[in-house]
Amino acid sequence: MTTPLVHLHDASFRYAGAEQSALTGLTLSVASGEIVALAGPPGSGTSTLLLVLGGYAPRLVGGTLTGKRDLNARQPAVVFATPWTQLTGLCHTVEAEVAFGPASYGLPREAIRKNVAHQLNRLGVSHLAARDPATLSGGELQRVIVASALALEPDLLLLDDPAAELDPAGADALYELLREVAAGGAAVVVATPDTERAARVASRIIVLDRGRVAADGPPAGLPT
Repeated sequence: MTTPLVHLHDASFRYAGAEQSALTGLTLSVASGEIVALAGPPGSGTSTLLLVLGGYAPRLVGGTLTGKRDLNARQPAVVFATPWTQLTGLCHTVEAEVAFGPASYGLPREAIRKNVAHQLNRLGVSHLAARDPATLSGGELQRVIVASALALEPDLLLLDDPAAELDPAGADALYELLREVAAGGAAVVVATPDTERAARVASRIIVLDRGRVAADGPPAGLPT
């Protein structure tokens, strides 16, 4: 049996100063090659669950996590709905922005160059390589942020409403790309209100309601 990349058992999370838990009693696993969509109304906890799955909560955002979390992913990466918040602020070209993460690992320069070119091509933004990220539109920048995440070669890719800044064609292309990422062995977890597109590519949909799992199963027949 394949070891899950991440497993939660009776996990609950509360932000510092909050009166109620954002997540309560969650038990679930995500395995390599899966595409899991997270759905639920605003405030249901989908964004918080992404942070917990990736090990970012409470490590980076504070708060208290109880229960059990086993994170076996070698390299998680996260993409948020607001790309401006994920820029390094240190790079003056798109190419350098996408290369920043791999370069921080001390990888060979030629390997980084090939990786960056590949990711820019996958996202259809190779023509923006020399542009300053600060001059891009929201949709262009979101593609660059996704390329930056993929350049880390994550085995757990977490996305929070990743198509929010994209037009319909761009959103379709992004969700189809998730198939390719999962086929390469990574686990993909995407929190999104766009359950129609998510259902096309997801192997599972987890529906949250006030921080609890309301449903977990194949897209067909699940409430969204």
